Amino acid sequence: YIFSVAFSPDGKTIASGSLDNTIKLWDSQSGEELQTLTGHEGVVMKVVFSPDSRMIASGSRDSTIKLWDSQSGDEIKILTGHEDWVYSVAFSPDGKTIASASADKTVKLWDSQSGQEIKTLTGHEDYVISIAFSPDGKTIASGSSDKTIKLWDSQSGKEIRSLGKVLGPGNGGVIMSIAFSPDGKTIASGSSDKTIKLWDSQSGQEIKTLTGHGDVVISIAFSPDGKTIASGSADQTIKLWDSQSGKQIVLIKTLNGHEDSVLSVSFSPDGKTIASGSRDKTIKLWDVSALAAP
Repeated sequence: YIFSVAFSPDGKTIASGSLDNTIKLWDSQSGEELQTLTGHEGVVMKVVFSPDSRMIASGSRDSTIKLWDSQSGDEIKILTGHEDWVYSVAFSPDGKTIASASADKTVKLWDSQSGQEIKTLTGHEDYVISIAFSPDGKTIASGSSDKTIKLWDSQSGKEIRSLGKVLGPGNGGVIMSIAFSPDGKTIASGSSDKTIKLWDSQSGQEIKTLTGHGDVVISIAFSPDGKTIASGSADQTIKLWDSQSGKQIVLIKTLNGHEDSVLSVSFSPDGKTIASGSRDKTIKLWDVSALAAP
């Protein structure tokens, strides 16, 4: 299984995290494997590049986060403190802080240089599966199996608000993935209830619900210009949505693509390519301009 794919901010490299406990680096142009990073003792659930492309952070079922030199592939540091799987990791926009989401129901903040734990954020009642920094770095959003999204002040660690509980018990689903729009005004969440929801990041109000997937929405990503949302689902498809109207622009049909659940989607920095990772053990690259053609 390919659990996570991520483009480097310079667009040259794709990192992938896998069921075999490794991270692989690929040339985004040729598709050739550059190197394999080994060291985790559990499945690699999430990989992400630092804003300067020099470092990779990986979160694993071995309860650790590892930091790697993206050029040499050397392990730089290991961050320990979580008591269960690390589902997701994210760098702050300035690269100084790493946030991690864990099955131990906590979010932790780490100093990316020293590897020291800065804070533990508590409040979720179940696994924390997804984590994201706002573009200005002031807010952290976390999505959980408790069906809520929580917004936190990244400096104080205090909870600002909780989204989702307003729906009442029995509504909504497990929050599998969250992403801030590039302008920071909108949060998108993908859920086990097969929907994508868009939220106003300031008020916490739900803006709209996007429906069309036939199964759990596992991964979502905004295009760099903020106009498009890509979603990957257990229904084996990737869908592209207009982030303003919420209409489905194009569906990448299953026959053209993955043969199992799509576990991760990522836009290239120029917005021209989408990388997708799947349970079918493949990574596919898609030309966005070709997909958007009528």
